[in-house]
Amino acid sequence: MMTGTVPRSADLHPRDAHFWLRHDTALTGKIPSSTPAAMSHCKDVSKEHSPGSLKRFLVLKLRTENAELTGFTMARPAFEDLPLQKGHPQFSAWGLWGKDDELGTLNLLTPDVRKQAALGIQTGDTIPLSLPIDAFVQPMNPVRKPCSHRIIAKGHANDDELDINTQGSSHWDGLRHYPYQSTLEYYNGVTQADISGEAANLKIGVHNLARSTITGRGVLLDWFAWSQQHGIRIDPFAAEGIPISQIKAVAQFQNVTFSPGDILLIRTGWLSAYRALPVNEQESLPRRQVRASCGIEASEEAIRWHWENAFAAVASDTVAYEAWPSPRPCGVAMHEVFLSGWGMPIGESFDLEALAEKCSKEKRWTFMFVSVPLDIPGGVASPPSAVAIF
Repeated sequence: MMTGTVPRSADLHPRDAHFWLRHDTALTGKIPSSTPAAMSHCKDVSKEHSPGSLKRFLVLKLRTENAELTGFTMARPAFEDLPLQKGHPQFSAWGLWGKDDELGTLNLLTPDVRKQAALGIQTGDTIPLSLPIDAFVQPMNPVRKPCSHRIIAKGHANDDELDINTQGSSHWDGLRHYPYQSTLEYYNGVTQADISGEAANLKIGVHNLARSTITGRGVLLDWFAWSQQHGIRIDPFAAEGIPISQIKAVAQFQNVTFSPGDILLIRTGWLSAYRALPVNEQESLPRRQVRASCGIEASEEAIRWHWENAFAAVASDTVAYEAWPSPRPCGVAMHEVFLSGWGMPIGESFDLEALAEKCSKEKRWTFMFVSVPLDIPGGVASPPSAVAIF
């Protein structure tokens, strides 16, 4: 039985009402026969609401509280409909998969999506996508300690001990990493008190990524190779944004089309540029006064493009995916929207060099992608342990 206070139509954000009305045709206004509780609830509140506002309320409740029971599906909200409720942060989709959801866009990785991705395996060749955990002489954020590895010789056997920062090398930013900076709110309204306060809990911890895994169809957009062919140059160690128009051009050049639940990987050339530096410059790079790096522009157009393509996760070979520090041309960084607005993991410092070579050789830019992060209850981030399977 659905619970909660019934909102009056006046309480709906105008964009909420616009969303429900735009999808009337798709919804048909019919309640699935599998929802007798919903039908009963509908009768209970019908005297207080017009048919239109009642239907919008009922659909909202079905979607946010009972979707797993009803089998009720609906079209993905349009970008213009974000945020889904008045008072929620900019571009957020809180409640799309339920008010207590902890998976965010990983909900797009359904069994059918994973099965379809597996059908693309042809040769069985594998390409690892994670750097060694000690790949950086100094992690790109200098407050993060370098990896320390110690062998414990016990005479009859050996153990190891590791001291790592989970964001010191290739990693997934989990949903506890970066909140909306104006309110310090995380995905679905989780607060810092949930993460590190006296009443801290495990909400939206990285263990959710580990237990669901990030498994589906991977798509590589090799912007760096494309840019070299088109005479485009940027400074990888400056906050230069790659326009989304160029990302679209790469997809067209590679003849790539996207499907909901794809895991997007973008090669910018940052890692190859880092590897070409002398060791002393690698050491000093994180200690610059402004720790800048290239990446995707954080424009509203770019955020819209990511939403409309319904990616389950994104990753790149840069230190932040987006150009960093983010200039926030639309008021928020991609980190705020992706992690805390949509619950979409961001992969950083992925090793895409061998993958790019393989894709170029095969003239094929899609593959099975499998990542099993560390199961750290309540964790913030994790090495990805990611692999592409051809």
